[in-house]
Order: sequence, then structure tokens, then C-alpha cells
Amino acid sequence: MNLNWMPCVLLAFCAQKLQGLSVEFGHPLPFRVALGRELVLQSTTKKLPSEHILMVTWEYFGDTGARRLATLPGKIQDYRISMEDGGTTLRLSDIQESDFGRYIITVTGMDGTQSAAYKDVRKSDKPPEASVVLLCDVSPEGAQWDSPVVTWLVDGVKVTNQTAHTSEGGSKLHLQELKGRNYTCISNSSLGTSVAHFILPDAAVSGNPCAVCVCSSNIIVALLAVLCWH
Repeated sequence: MNLNWMPCVLLAFCAQKLQGLSVEFGHPLPFRVALGRELVLQSTTKKLPSEHILMVTWEYFGDTGARRLATLPGKIQDYRISMEDGGTTLRLSDIQESDFGRYIITVTGMDGTQSAAYKDVRKSDKPPEASVVLLCDVSPEGAQWDSPVVTWLVDGVKVTNQTAHTSEGGSKLHLQELKGRNYTCISNSSLGTSVAHFILPDAAVSGNPCAVCVCSSNIIVALLAVLCWH
């Protein structure tokens, strides 16, 4: 990757420390996006009341070289690109292999001062896994000093980290690898113990459709996604 552009960017980063005008991305980590999808880069600017933005420039640096993407006011170099929010948001549709790399936004004030920020964009080869989840929702009537400890049973057998995936604290149970019919949620805290059951009808266990929820005590077991098999 050609790094001849780095001194200019570093000067812009240092300059923003000396005056009010600044631009930044809210999320510090690189973005991942799949081929053919849309990329949205949203930045925020900060400035003194007396400062005004004269120009916003977006540039790309990567393995395919460096290129200017868009300038406001000015031209957009690619039909896939659009800008919003006064140029601080860049949209790039139909992501290609040549689009992965570093994106830099530079804002220029009326007095010539500049501020820059960058966001690295990487290729996503695998979409995130969707998950059907049971939620054990405990609604106490008053304040308590501790948090409920949740235990799950599937067909009477206690769930462990080795047999199923639960969220931190145990309130959510992921169903992907479970084949049971009777799901039991047990909540234990300083307020006492509550138990609720979630029972799949025979049709759901054998291959179709949606589940039924049975609630008891002061606890509710809720399905966070449509639980249907086809």
C-alpha cells in the first residue's frame, strides 16, 4: 500500500488539536461489509460557533491505489456514491473487491484549517449467524440487592455451557442445537425462586409450526423470534 499520503493526513490530525474544528467516526473498529452490499460511513463534526465548513472531501487508500471519491461542493467520482448530512455521510452501493481499504474524510474550514478522520473497511466473507432465542424475563415488584441467577432445563435435564449456548447471566437460551420439547426457566434470587415452562406442541417437534408459551409464578418465558420450521 502506498503510504506517501500519510504525512498530509497526520498534519490534519495534529491541526485539529489546535482549533475547534474536528471530524470523527463514532465507532473505533473497522467496518466489515459483504460484496454487493451497501457501505455507509457516517462521521460527525464539531466546531466553534464562529467556524464554518468550506469543503468536505472523501478519499480512498488501498491495495488498488489512492483515489478521490467525492468533494462537497464539487464532484462525485463514482455513480455508486452519494453524500448526505452536508457531506459528512458517505454511501457506497454494490461493494466490490476494489472498495476494501481505508476511507478518509477531510473537512476544511473557511480559514483554511483542516481536520481528518479515517475508517478501515474490510471484507466480510461470512454473514453473522441468526439465532432463535428464549428469554427468561423476571419482573420483580420492588428493588433488590442482587440479580437473579437463571437456570434452564430442557426435558428435565439441566443446561450447561457444554450442551447449549446461553447469554451472560443466563437469561437468554439459544435454541439452534437443542431438540427438546419442554423448556424450564428457574430464577433464584434474594426474593425467592420462580419457575416457568415453555412447551413446544408435538407438531413443532416433528417438523412444523409455531410454539406455545406457558407462564407461571412471576416469570415470563418469551420467544424473541418466530419459531417455525418448514
